[in-house]
Amino acid sequence: MKQFFAISLICLLIACSSSKQSISPSESLPQLSYQQMLEDHDTLVSNIKQTSPIIYFNKEVRGIDFNEHATSLRKRINSKTTTQQFLQIVNKTLFAGQDGHTNMLDPSGLDALKKYAIPLGVTRGIDSTDVENSYKYYDYLKKEVYTKLDLNLIYTNGEYYNLLPFSYKGKNYPTAMKLIRCNGVEIHQFVKSLTESASPLRWDRLNNKTYKEDFYRYTEIYKNNTLKLVFQDKGFENYKLNIVKNDTVHFLQKKNWKYGYNGPKDTVTTHYFEKLGIFYAKLPRMEVQLGDTINQRLGAVINKHKVNAVVLDIRGNGGGYDQTYNNALKSIVKDTLRQKLVLGINWSPYTRMYYEYNRDSIQKEPLFTFKVDVPILREPEMFFIKITQAAIIPDSTKYPFEGKVYILQDKYIYSTSSNLSNLAKNSEQLISIGETPDLISGMQRSPFFMMLPNSKAIFRVEPQIDFTNNKTVEDTFKNNVEYPIQYSIDNLHLRTTTKENVFGKEFLLKNDPMFKKVLELENSK
Repeated sequence: MKQFFAISLICLLIACSSSKQSISPSESLPQLSYQQMLEDHDTLVSNIKQTSPIIYFNKEVRGIDFNEHATSLRKRINSKTTTQQFLQIVNKTLFAGQDGHTNMLDPSGLDALKKYAIPLGVTRGIDSTDVENSYKYYDYLKKEVYTKLDLNLIYTNGEYYNLLPFSYKGKNYPTAMKLIRCNGVEIHQFVKSLTESASPLRWDRLNNKTYKEDFYRYTEIYKNNTLKLVFQDKGFENYKLNIVKNDTVHFLQKKNWKYGYNGPKDTVTTHYFEKLGIFYAKLPRMEVQLGDTINQRLGAVINKHKVNAVVLDIRGNGGGYDQTYNNALKSIVKDTLRQKLVLGINWSPYTRMYYEYNRDSIQKEPLFTFKVDVPILREPEMFFIKITQAAIIPDSTKYPFEGKVYILQDKYIYSTSSNLSNLAKNSEQLISIGETPDLISGMQRSPFFMMLPNSKAIFRVEPQIDFTNNKTVEDTFKNNVEYPIQYSIDNLHLRTTTKENVFGKEFLLKNDPMFKKVLELENSK
C-alpha cells in the first residue's frame, strides 16, 4: 500500500529532469540483428499498450490511434535496417504515444537513474551497466531529430505568430506575422499530421486545433534540406521564407523577457497594492521553501494592512511539490480544501506484476475499485483509486482574511501547478484566471521506467489518468479555467520586448490582461 502511493523524490528527479548536456558516445552504436529489432519493437509497443492510459484517451477523444502508428512503424524494420534507423523508429513510436511523460530518458534522467533509483531498487530489471547505451542513443537522436532553428513562434487565439522581427539571407521580416502555410499545406493541418515527428502536440480544445510552437525544429519535416513557410502580415501581405536546415535567423529586436516555463533562477516576487488592498505573489516553481516565503511575506503585510484579495501568479510554473501551494495559502484558506479523486490505471499483466495485485486484493482494498460513477474510457480495462485528498489544510496560525484567492495561469503550467488550477476550479475561495496548458493534466504518477531487451534503450511511460469530476470523457483532458484570458499578439510582443518588469506593479496594473481581470472581479463585488 505504501509502495503504491509513495511518490519518491528519486522518481521525481528522474521524471522532471532536463538535459544539461549531451554525452558523446565513445564507441560506435551496438549492432542489432533483424530479429532483435523486431523483439525490441514488439516489447516497446506491448509495454506502452499495457501501461499508458493516455494512448487510449488520445484514440477515443483526439483520434490519434497509437496502435495504427506502431503497426506501420514496425513494417519499416527489415533485414537491412541499421541501428540508427531502428532508433528513429523507436523514437517515432514513443512520439506516437503523444504524452509528455512517455519518451526516452535524457542524460540527466539517466544520471539520476544510476545515482538513485538503481542502487535503491526503485527500478526493476535495469542495472547500472545497462544505462550506457542510452547515453549514446540520446546523443545520436539529439543530432538527427532536432535542428538549431529558433523562430520564436507563439500560438495564441488559435493562430501562430512570430514575436520578434528577424532577417534571413538579407531579407527582413516584420513582427507579429501570422504563419499560414508550411511546405504547401495549411499550417494547422500540417502540424496535426506530425504525430510521429513531434511530441507532445498540444490540443487547443476551444478552437479544436492541434499545435506545437517549435514544430520547425524537427528535421524530418525539411524537404530537400529546406522548410517552406508562408507568413501574412497585418496588411494581408504574404512573406515567403525558405529556410535551410540548421540555418539560423537574426532577430532585429532584443528579447528582454521569456514567455515560457520559468527557470531555476526565477525568484518569488511580491507586492502590496495599498489602494486596492491586494497582495500579489509570483510563484515561479513548486518548491516548498518558496511557498513558505510567500506565506511569511503575506503575514508581514496582512498584520499591518487590510488585504481584500490575494493573487497567486503561477504563470510559467512547471510543477514540483503540492506541499508548496499548501504552505503558501494555508494561513488564509477558510476550510480544508479537498479533492475527491478518481484515478485510473490499466489493468494489464504488466501493472498487476508491478503492483503485485490481483482481483481479490483490489476488491478487498477499500480505496480501489473496478467501477466508478463518472464517464471513463471505453478501453482498456482499468482499476481505479477513489480517495479524498486534503490539498490545502488551514494552519493553526490564521491571518485575518475573508477574500478571494486569484490564481493567474498561462499555457506554461504543468504537473503540480496544473493540480492547483484544477483545485481552484472546484473551490469557491480560489478562482482561476488565464490560459489552459493544452496538455493532458490532472493528478499524475511517477512514470514507469523500462528497458528494451536487446538494444537496452531506456524509456518511461505515464501510468495514470485522472477522471475526477468528469461530466464527459473529454473532460479527462482537464485544463479548465474559470475566466479564460488569451493574450493578444500585440500584448505578447510588449511582454517580450519591454524593459519594464512584467511582474512589477506598474506593468501589472497597466498592461497585464489577467491582473486587470482580477481588478474587474474585485470591483464588481
